[in-house]
Amino acid sequence: MNLNHISKPTYIFTVLFLCVVQFSSTESYGQGFFKKIFKGKEKKASTEIVQEEIIPEVNITAPKFTLENGVEDCQHQDELASFPEGYKRINLNEIEQCQNLVEIQEGKFVDATYLTGFDYYNNWDNWNVNPYNIPSKVLKDSVNLHLYDEGDTLAWAFPLDEQRKVTSKYGFRRWRFHHGIDVKLAVGDTLRSMFDGVVRIAKYNRRGYGYYVMIRHKNGLETLYGHMSRYLVRPGQEVKAGEVIGLGGNTGRSTGPHLHFEIRYQGYAFNPEDMIDFANHEIIPTPDFTLSAKNYELLIESKKNVYHRIRSGDSLWKISRRYGTSITKICSLNGISKRTTLRVGRTIRVR
Repeated sequence: MNLNHISKPTYIFTVLFLCVVQFSSTESYGQGFFKKIFKGKEKKASTEIVQEEIIPEVNITAPKFTLENGVEDCQHQDELASFPEGYKRINLNEIEQCQNLVEIQEGKFVDATYLTGFDYYNNWDNWNVNPYNIPSKVLKDSVNLHLYDEGDTLAWAFPLDEQRKVTSKYGFRRWRFHHGIDVKLAVGDTLRSMFDGVVRIAKYNRRGYGYYVMIRHKNGLETLYGHMSRYLVRPGQEVKAGEVIGLGGNTGRSTGPHLHFEIRYQGYAFNPEDMIDFANHEIIPTPDFTLSAKNYELLIESKKNVYHRIRSGDSLWKISRRYGTSITKICSLNGISKRTTLRVGRTIRVR
């Protein structure tokens, strides 16, 4: 290096720097020298680190609640109890309904009572009104049903919002048995569930009920609402007493706008007027209702009857000879005359 070309200030600075390095012969001494230079900055950074370390860490692991096979997994109670008061929340698992759920159909979870409350409830069917295949001899038995809790005015509701006239009663009607009652209404009238329940059937039946809904209740009964203009619920849906389930109509086998209403137990319909008074717009029974053979009197009688489905070539004379009865008796049982035309496929009572 040619020192002649170096300026005097630069030369002096270089010499001083080499002297400093020479005196800092050990690694520790050198580190100490530079530490002194940056001492202020290190001290400030160190203070910040200490302040961060004194902040306490609080780790709270929230318990997980899962739904398995329709039953809520109600665990981790100790963990919930250990939470500080300010972090506590309502434990929905302590609610009875949470502990008693079943999957009644795919994706539909309801209170287990709708499947276990009565022996015949274990059969869940979305298509058939009476899928239970219980022998009719049970109609002679008596059973006590707890319909609702006394004083609970929200436990039941009238199917219609206003008083309506009954146009056709339960029992024998010409050549066939009528399993419910027909109540006059206007198309579009609101129809409500009589008790709390879960919808078992909501569909269309062209030659019968038309658009209709059938609801299973916790008290052992099932109610049916027929000839709707439309239904507003779906199978598997839970409904409350008084909840709107559909609108009145004139669909299916109907000659005018009306509600066909049935009440059934174990699949067999009994007279709805034993339980509900449409003329006075009220529910008749007390919270505890005894269902006996008297309620099924007409249905039991119908089981003893003999019916004949008319075929091509049949006449009243031929039918009376076949069943050992008279033409007059057949006409009386079916509300027809000797001149009535017998239509093929029609069913008439012969005894």
